[in-house]
Amino acid sequence: MDVLIKGNAQISKLLNEWYKEIRSRNIGNAHCLKEEINSIIHNNEADSNLLLYYHLLDFGYKYLVDNLSISKNSFDKIESFDIPTDNFLSYYYHFYKAIHSNAVGNYNLAKEQYDKAELLLKHIPDELEKAEFHYNLATYHYHIYQALLAIKHGTKARDIFSKHESYELKTAYCDNLLGLACTHLKEFELAEEYFVTAMNTFQKQKNEKAILLVRHNLGLMYASQNLSSSAIRYLSEVVEKKPHHYKAIFVKAKEHVKLGEKEIACQLIEKGLTICNELGNQEYQYRFAILRELNKKAVADKLEKAVLAGMDYFRNERLWEYVQEYMEALAVQFHSEGNFEQGSKYFHLSYEAKKEIFNKEALK
Repeated sequence: MDVLIKGNAQISKLLNEWYKEIRSRNIGNAHCLKEEINSIIHNNEADSNLLLYYHLLDFGYKYLVDNLSISKNSFDKIESFDIPTDNFLSYYYHFYKAIHSNAVGNYNLAKEQYDKAELLLKHIPDELEKAEFHYNLATYHYHIYQALLAIKHGTKARDIFSKHESYELKTAYCDNLLGLACTHLKEFELAEEYFVTAMNTFQKQKNEKAILLVRHNLGLMYASQNLSSSAIRYLSEVVEKKPHHYKAIFVKAKEHVKLGEKEIACQLIEKGLTICNELGNQEYQYRFAILRELNKKAVADKLEKAVLAGMDYFRNERLWEYVQEYMEALAVQFHSEGNFEQGSKYFHLSYEAKKEIFNKEALK
């Protein structure tokens, strides 16, 4: 998809090329184009549409380079512009706002923005752009635990990317995403097949960033099966090479909690909390805070305080998996302390959350 901004044909051309490199995940080429574009834009007057386009792509570039560094403020510069009326720019605006919202755990807003972007997608004849949209929509569905919808959209994206030789890397990212969806569905053998396929491509291309992504996801897959030692082995490498990878830190900490390794878990939890506080990431702030109490083997009243602090957020964002998990943990703790009334209350709330999970997973 090419956007032409009148009077700025040269810069428009460079921005379009930059976007294509970002979409292809060619970080090296994208970086070179960013440097060239920066030198032109900063030395010339540019109209507001061109600047908006630049800042949208700059956000996309930063997300590509390190999606885990995205904070709640990462879209502020873009929000200082008027919402564009041009179909192409408007598509980019809603598309990237959806990606930002998803990255910071604002899932309801992400859904609204993806819906708006999808309406504008009909104006775009480029099938690769449609594949990019479906890939990111699949990522959103995975994050809110709608694995079947993640597979539906991830497969659509993969089918298109796989027809283009220069998109082998993006096809492998689709395989990785499908592996995650299968992990959620507890189809572990199929998940591993997808991860191995993705890993083969990433290793062939010597893409260390992507290799670490699959190692993290293999760790998550083993953690989902309570194979804590195997999970920790994979996650340790990720945390060592990407010390701010708060998701890997969380999963690793949780596995150490399972093994009763309180000191190691405690250090990881505090590190993860610090990172998420800096990013303003509510989802993981709450999850780390609850894990901290579980690691301490806190009494039910203290655990309850940590759980209830995050409950409005989890419910509002329809993260029923967390509601179910934490309500059940509370129920077990109250029951073990002989407070059967509170235990019964939270078992019932856990049961209600399970019904919401079932409804959410239905393929619509």
